[in-house]
Amino acid sequence: MFDQLTQGLRELEFLSRLAQATNRRTFLRWSGVTMAVAAAGCGDDDDDGNGPSGPGTVSPANSTADVPPQAPPNESVTITVRARDESSTDLTAGGSEVIVEATGANASGPITALDNGDGTYTASYTPVELGTDSIAVTIDGTAIGGSPFTISIVEAVTAVSLGAGDIGILNYAFALEQLEAAFYTAVVAAPFNGITADETQVLTDIRDHEVIHREFFRAALGPAAIPDLAVDFTSVDFTSRFSVLSTARTFEDLGVSAYNGAGFLLDSTDFLLAAGKIVSVEARHAAVIRDLLEPGTAAFAGDDVVNESGLDVFRLPDAVLATAATFVTTPLDSSDLPRT
Repeated sequence: MFDQLTQGLRELEFLSRLAQATNRRTFLRWSGVTMAVAAAGCGDDDDDGNGPSGPGTVSPANSTADVPPQAPPNESVTITVRARDESSTDLTAGGSEVIVEATGANASGPITALDNGDGTYTASYTPVELGTDSIAVTIDGTAIGGSPFTISIVEAVTAVSLGAGDIGILNYAFALEQLEAAFYTAVVAAPFNGITADETQVLTDIRDHEVIHREFFRAALGPAAIPDLAVDFTSVDFTSRFSVLSTARTFEDLGVSAYNGAGFLLDSTDFLLAAGKIVSVEARHAAVIRDLLEPGTAAFAGDDVVNESGLDVFRLPDAVLATAATFVTTPLDSSDLPRT
């Protein structure tokens, strides 16, 4: 029986090779059982003998690599290369030689990527120095599309936790007041082109209010206060009246809706009273900014901020922080904030 099995396996291997060479099914009758042998990936449903209609040969120019834009030092960085053909179709089999090499702050030397057998290849290296690395990737000796890639090696930034309960909500408000105070401080320091005396006075008053609000929360929170946050206003053209006032409108509308959506999350009536006093001032800011943008209209209480019942809109912390993240570059962790 063992000899029959060995002979059968040899015949099976032979016929499998024959099937691969001819692109046709081959049949083996052994021990009373008929086995169909077909080249993997080359048979087709109608068996017309035309062979497969799948991806073609690898095209380095159309192949891609997933390279993270930045990574912390002393942690492994994985680079995944995806081989594609001339029509940019992902290949589903391996067989190519993929070389990855980092130069710059962390030179790696050539690294032969692992062939995963499915058209993808992976390589990794561990940078130790801060700086910028250039990642060159070749397939069968030819650079792939987009190569070399750039990766910044920077220290990992730990998200700042806002905290839980009332402390968390106060820190949430503190973060928003930091953002607004920083914005208006920049606006007043470098006024936009053509600013009038009245506009200067309005924006200066708003700046002063936001600074007072910011410092109120800092004092109320004491040692539980989050640190000063990093902000990014590169998307704002501070020379343009429209850009400045449009951004101000975004911040003021956001602030009002944030306080409206956070009030019911506070347990302390003292904190709720303070929040009510602040949100009323924020609403005045929102109204005057809207009037500067659209003077003599009802935009100060437009239907985008006041609903049909005459009530201002509200937003919950997650939605507010998602918008604020456009300008606040310090990561914030709101996972412990109350939701109900």
